Amino acid sequence: MNDIYAYSDFRAFIRDYYESRKSEVRGFSYRQLAEQAGINSTSYFKFVIDGKRNLTKKTIFKACLALGLKDNEAEYFENLVFFNQATTPEEKTAFFETLLALQQYRNVAVIERDQMEFFREWHHCVIRELAVMADFGKGPDGAPDYARLGKLLNPPISAAAAKASLQLLVDLGFLKKQGTQYLQSEPVVATGPASKENLVMRHQIKMLQLAKETFERCRAQDRYIGSTTIGVSRETFLNLVRKVRDFRTHLMEMVSHDEFPDQVYQLTFCLIPLSEKPGGRG
Repeated sequence: MNDIYAYSDFRAFIRDYYESRKSEVRGFSYRQLAEQAGINSTSYFKFVIDGKRNLTKKTIFKACLALGLKDNEAEYFENLVFFNQATTPEEKTAFFETLLALQQYRNVAVIERDQMEFFREWHHCVIRELAVMADFGKGPDGAPDYARLGKLLNPPISAAAAKASLQLLVDLGFLKKQGTQYLQSEPVVATGPASKENLVMRHQIKMLQLAKETFERCRAQDRYIGSTTIGVSRETFLNLVRKVRDFRTHLMEMVSHDEFPDQVYQLTFCLIPLSEKPGGRG
């Protein structure tokens, strides 16, 4: 399949996908492409390619199914459609910035289901960072000083927990050992489709608990926690989620260029409902 990230025109991508499938599958037609998308109109995609029809939020989802796009690729395609169909310079600029951000992180490694043990304990993700940035020395027996490593965490963990975490990270493929040094197999990882797994949600709850505890454990100048209570529509909520995702991507880009990290931080965004929808107002 053609690389969606190489396209700046979603119509051209659909056209090239169609031509590619037609050359591979004898008799492949616009009818079959429409059937893959669950669309009744046999000439729908022909009209889209020719610029005679636009895609809507609903048909974008169906097009992604037909085109075999999912996760980050589907998100890129959706924003590409919005970018191409935008009617104001402001809209075009916003969607273009999102496209750039998605391009930068198209090769982010996705945590697979058989790696979910990573989320069993909160400290595994911290050890993954500390192991490559901190010199935790050697113990009396010449082995890594797991007690020192454990004390570097805030709150600290035992030497046994630190040792077990390091070994788990190597076994799961998050870290690899090179001599006496540890290296990350991938600089950035993301949950991807597994984001709704129970272990992931438990991990997120634990991180929120740790954030709460920092009010007593950390100095004010070493933390930042802000909150805002707002009233929004469903449409604005979805736009806020998109903005937060974009901002998070930009922050990850900044971190990826940090050559001398010396401390591990947890970044958590929260946008949660604090009311039910009232009735009687249109």
